[in-house]
Amino acid sequence: MSVLTQQQRLAVGDRAVSAERRVSDVIAASGATFPGSGASLTGVVVAGVLDASNLDSAARTGLQWNTVSAVEADDVVRAESVITRVQRTEDTVEVDRHLRLIDEDGNVREQGIETWRLPEGSAVGTDPATDFCTVAWAELLREALADDRNFTSSLATWDGTIGLCCLDGSGHSREVHLRIYRGRIIDISRRVPGGATFTLRAPASTWVDLVFGEHHDFMRRAIRGEFSSAGDGYEYLRLTKPLDILVIHARAAANDRRRAQNDASPLAGGMEARS
Repeated sequence: MSVLTQQQRLAVGDRAVSAERRVSDVIAASGATFPGSGASLTGVVVAGVLDASNLDSAARTGLQWNTVSAVEADDVVRAESVITRVQRTEDTVEVDRHLRLIDEDGNVREQGIETWRLPEGSAVGTDPATDFCTVAWAELLREALADDRNFTSSLATWDGTIGLCCLDGSGHSREVHLRIYRGRIIDISRRVPGGATFTLRAPASTWVDLVFGEHHDFMRRAIRGEFSSAGDGYEYLRLTKPLDILVIHARAAANDRRRAQNDASPLAGGMEARS
């Protein structure tokens, strides 16, 4: 697996995949003692060894870990990761990464969300097109949606507010509310008085997969339960068409920006940038 140095540019959607290795070999190479069948820390140790070089010189500040089926000594697994959030402030750079351990049959055995703080001067890409469910992201989509007759006609008689929420690591979330009247988004804000008519929620990794996936498959993901909703469930089901159109424009915006960024500053070897 390649080493990602701080000279390389990190951006939402960057993916990395390790070689497949037997769990017992990974544990032995790490110098740790295998804690035994079903132990909750085994997957965390294995994922760290397989993927530790991906964020060289960074400090992990948060971890949420979930075990679907605990890895055991004889299992052969690989680590797959994708960056789901990049946030730059005046003096820090913070990155969320979704990390999965996948066995030989393609099953996700264990997974988690890591939050990392990068060294000062690290090269990162921030863009509203991949800062899901923020006011800047929604403003980017508003103009395109205003010119889409399918979107405006599907909401021509509707008066309400759609909430969109992206669940991040360390218990954080990004949320934006779209106030819609007769097919037009008339206001965009983080919150509206009285709350949204309904709010559509999904983990950041789902938003990344949805936006950068090879195929537009919002409806399939929604049917499979990858999104949850709060508020008026009837209105959510009634508005699946305009939501589907919104996702089409979100995909176009993110992929256009990503291609432009890659053309201007290609990622160095080993790190996949999937669009």
